[in-house]
Amino acid sequence: MLYAFLVLVCLLMMAYYYPQMPQRMASHFAADGRVNGWQSREAFFVLMILVSASSVVVCFLAPRQIAARSNARINLPHRDYWLAPGRREQTMRFISATMAWFACGILFVLISGTFLALQANLAPDHRFNSEAMLVVLGAFLLGLLGLLVRLVRHFQKVPSGV
Repeated sequence: MLYAFLVLVCLLMMAYYYPQMPQRMASHFAADGRVNGWQSREAFFVLMILVSASSVVVCFLAPRQIAARSNARINLPHRDYWLAPGRREQTMRFISATMAWFACGILFVLISGTFLALQANLAPDHRFNSEAMLVVLGAFLLGLLGLLVRLVRHFQKVPSGV
């Protein structure tokens, strides 16, 4: 649900800002926020939609690819336990849910970067807010670390007596 909400936010944001943007847009920025690349409005929005849509691969395609593999081709701690016939489906749901959260994080970063680029194009000096982007990236990295810890902890533990 969160992923669908983020996709909707992304589409609404692009629809709202598209008519406000100049024909030639600042599209690439140096670390200090100065513009160092330009492209047409149409190319900017098409590229942003394609890049944002790439998060679908993480959210939906990758988990299906993993689930389609044989157990021998899936690298997990205690693989025989987690991929046993009675637990394999539950394990795949856990992996899929974890990857869905990761995809939400990726999409949030992409939406944030796009929003900051759009704001830069509305500013007279076209300066990108690099500090805000660093906060977003920091939050993403903390969330990613949390997901990784959760993933490792989940698959490291095996009930005693098994």
